[in-house]
Amino acid sequence: MNILIIGAGKVGRKLANDMIGKGYNVKLVEKDESVCDKIEKKENLEVICGDGCDPLVLELAGIKIADIVAAVTSDDEDNLVVAQLAKLQPNKPKVVSIINHPKNEWLFNKKWGIDASVCSTSILAEIIEKEIADK
Repeated sequence: MNILIIGAGKVGRKLANDMIGKGYNVKLVEKDESVCDKIEKKENLEVICGDGCDPLVLELAGIKIADIVAAVTSDDEDNLVVAQLAKLQPNKPKVVSIINHPKNEWLFNKKWGIDASVCSTSILAEIIEKEIADK
C-alpha cells in the first residue's frame, strides 16, 4: 500500500510514522525547506521538498502509484487542490483530508475529490455538547 502525505507538520509527520510502523510505503511532500531539512536530519521519513499543489512535485512523489493521498496541510484551499489533482490520476487514489476551518466543511466531500475528512473543531464541539447534555 502506497500512501502519499501532503504536509509535513505535526499531523503529517505523526501520520507518516504511524503508517510506516504498520508496514506501508509512505512519502511526504512539504514545501517549507527548513521543515524538509529537519525531517531528513532527525526522522527516518522520505520527504520530497516542494509544493504539493504542483502536479510535477506530486508526480515526483509518486502520486501515480499512490493508493491513498492524505492532504494534511494547514491550508484548506491547498488540501482541496491536492484532492482535485489526485482524482485526475489514472489510478484514482482515495483522498483523505483534514479541515482546518469549520466554515469550509461543506466543500470536503466526494464532489470535490475528498473521500473522507475530519474537522477537529467540529468534533470537539460535538463532544462538548454531548458532555453538557449528559450532565
